[in-house]
Amino acid sequence: MLFVGIFSKEFVMRYKAYTDGSYQDSVGAGGCASIILDETGKVIKIICQGFKETTNNRMELRGVINTLKYFENKTDIEIVSDSQYVINSITGGHAKRWIEEKDFSKKNLDLWFELLDLVEFHNVSFTWVKGHSGNKYNELADILAVVSANCLNIQKEWQQESS
Repeated sequence: MLFVGIFSKEFVMRYKAYTDGSYQDSVGAGGCASIILDETGKVIKIICQGFKETTNNRMELRGVINTLKYFENKTDIEIVSDSQYVINSITGGHAKRWIEEKDFSKKNLDLWFELLDLVEFHNVSFTWVKGHSGNKYNELADILAVVSANCLNIQKEWQQESS
């Protein structure tokens, strides 16, 4: 009878992910990376991807999107990023407003649509960390994003037309 009721509560794993994006003008490509940790602080997944014909902001967004897409089931996750563009646009409600108001003057709306859908599906919190300030996982995500931008066989990313 010692174990009665232990398994009746739903166990929810909480994750933390450090994401970063990079654009390397010297190679005309960008990269994104994320490092996903479980609630014990153990790294469980590293995701890296490179793209041609992109921008730094698109790579920052793509790093967060790739992280959230990794989880098929609804997940509690904290996204840690040095991108004020991403953090402020989400936490300040700007991205949601751009979509609701159909403000097509804003860049990267294709990625904002995708990201907001994922944020609504998962339970996501966002934390800003100063870049290049010694946070080991932020520094590693930065290195991996730069390396991804310099890798062979990277994909060409679609970009919306500017008017």
